[in-house]
Amino acid sequence: MPYISATLAVTPSDELTARVIAALTDLTVEILGKERARTTVVVQYVPAGQWARGGVPLSVRGYFVGVKVTAGTNLRHDKARYVREVNRALQSLLGEASGYVAVEELPADSWGYAGETQELHYLRNKVA
Repeated sequence: MPYISATLAVTPSDELTARVIAALTDLTVEILGKERARTTVVVQYVPAGQWARGGVPLSVRGYFVGVKVTAGTNLRHDKARYVREVNRALQSLLGEASGYVAVEELPADSWGYAGETQELHYLRNKVA
């Protein structure tokens, strides 16, 4: 049940939003082995003038992708590959771009969807 938040410092477009959602969903399913139906992606845009490094607005497009996954469900090399491939995909989609990707692991008993923790979901669906 990953939750992916992508913040982009580019001109918004419905086509770009759809392509980013598709790329992030596909990479999350393929590399991290997550269920497509339980993968949520949110794309937000910020004006280029609000994206800065060192106190100076960047001259290139920027992005930050944060993905929340359940702790212990992915190996170190899978997370490293995911970071690399998401960066490649966004650079390809955005053109000249610079950005970050962060995989955040949350304990299964500390987060969930629709009122059910990941731990309870696992116990209900995998053990039963």
